[in-house]
Amino acid sequence: MPRARGVKMTESDQKLAITGGRTQSRFILLFCYMMLQFMIIPIFEGSFVLGAFDDLIYFTLIFYTLISIRCARLLWASSLLFLLLFISYIAMLLQPANQMIIVTLNFFTSAFLISAIVSMLIFILGMEQITLNGVMGGLCVYLLIGAVFMMLYINVELLVPGSFSFGNHGTDLNTLQMYDLLYFYSFVSLLTIGYGDIVPMSHLAQTLTVLEGLVGQFYMVFCVAVLVGMYVSERQPADHDVSPKAPD
Repeated sequence: MPRARGVKMTESDQKLAITGGRTQSRFILLFCYMMLQFMIIPIFEGSFVLGAFDDLIYFTLIFYTLISIRCARLLWASSLLFLLLFISYIAMLLQPANQMIIVTLNFFTSAFLISAIVSMLIFILGMEQITLNGVMGGLCVYLLIGAVFMMLYINVELLVPGSFSFGNHGTDLNTLQMYDLLYFYSFVSLLTIGYGDIVPMSHLAQTLTVLEGLVGQFYMVFCVAVLVGMYVSERQPADHDVSPKAPD
């Protein structure tokens, strides 16, 4: 809420303003790294270690953001899941051919990302005023939804081989190639583009694909659109706060 000129801010208001500014910068940092990751993934293609290192930076940045917004309801759960995720990554680097370790890692990763999504939504919906902070947080949640479904797709394919047909990409794919292709497939499905080069074959894979498309569309329509609309409408009074002078 705008403060009148000449009114001194209390100590609690100053701390709140500083915290809000820091949180906003962290949401922007997280969003920028998410977008950067789309561009650097081809660089890490074929390198298991570099890909794992990039993922750890990504998850650490998400956890750092969760600490900054201090969602007490889920912070303890997010902290535990982040620890389990980190331990699973170390185990995977030590035994990269162990499928059950990869499945376990994907499970902990999905759970951690879901806790991050819920925590961010609680924070955004609890804001008294929608700022750029809220809008950027909403976009981060949208990208996290795609990451969650990517992990689910990989586990489905690992546990039930043949759940996806990779077409021209081949049939004898290693785990790293599967990660890259299903990462691409997840966001194509989230955006409802549907190129058709990767096709869900099993009933579970088809159900998850439809669910991701629905979640992505509903989220964009009801959440992001509302956040952007509220952000724009709340800025308009400040831009047009000049009242006409009364005639003499």
